[in-house]
Amino acid sequence: MNNTDASPSTGLKPITTRPGLREYLGELRDRSEYMRAVPLGELRAQNLDTVLGNLWFFLTPLLQTGVFFLIFGVLLEIDRGVGNYPVYLIIGVLVFRFFSQSLIGSTRTMRRNETLMRSLYFPRAIIPLASTLSNFYAFIPGVVIMLAMVVITGEPPSWRWLVLPVPMLFTLVFVAGVSLIMARLGHRYPDLENALPPIIRLGFYGSGVLYAPEAFTSNETVLTLFDINPMYQLISLFRWSLMAQPMPDWFWLSSAAYAVITFVFGFVYFWQNELSYGSQR
Repeated sequence: MNNTDASPSTGLKPITTRPGLREYLGELRDRSEYMRAVPLGELRAQNLDTVLGNLWFFLTPLLQTGVFFLIFGVLLEIDRGVGNYPVYLIIGVLVFRFFSQSLIGSTRTMRRNETLMRSLYFPRAIIPLASTLSNFYAFIPGVVIMLAMVVITGEPPSWRWLVLPVPMLFTLVFVAGVSLIMARLGHRYPDLENALPPIIRLGFYGSGVLYAPEAFTSNETVLTLFDINPMYQLISLFRWSLMAQPMPDWFWLSSAAYAVITFVFGFVYFWQNELSYGSQR
């Protein structure tokens, strides 16, 4: 079917079209089951050919965190500014891993689905949102690992554990918004995929993943830059929930604001470019 085949009489839409924002949201809602099911299917199939199968969803984050712990927790004798460093580290590494994998995936996902987008009409936002959900589903075993480490290392049970779904939701919404922005930019600028990793690495060290910033500097400007970093705030919410790590109370409100504003902006920003996704360039 080409674009001229679509007409009101057939009930079909042109492959490249941009409905109004309200209609667009309705179409996404109608396809929400598909958007949730496809990432789950992809994850189930991801390790089918391996001996350990889906155990890799637990082993991969453990191995990655183990490398950082070996270097920064054992080999380097430095004051990291925290007591229970294994839990502190694994929370930072796994939360930031979800963020970084979603960003990298979103920059390439539109170009990798060009053939699909040229074949039929659907709201293009499904593609980056499904990609983000896939990474979020892969992040959930990491949350289980965090809880297990909290128990193993002797952190006392706390009512704060019940609050954990809140930072998970804030992080998902924030990352989804950033992914929508990066999906549009990655579609327009393919070089972004290669430029992004060093930028993410800089963000990794600037988000307090490996250490408490106040243990390394007393510079108020530097500490303020950490405090206004949304990923540092989100990671701090996880640490507060799981290990009672102190943080400013206003992080809750600012994290919620970051999540909502970023998602709304990212969604509208992506939707505005709907006509270009899948079009001949």
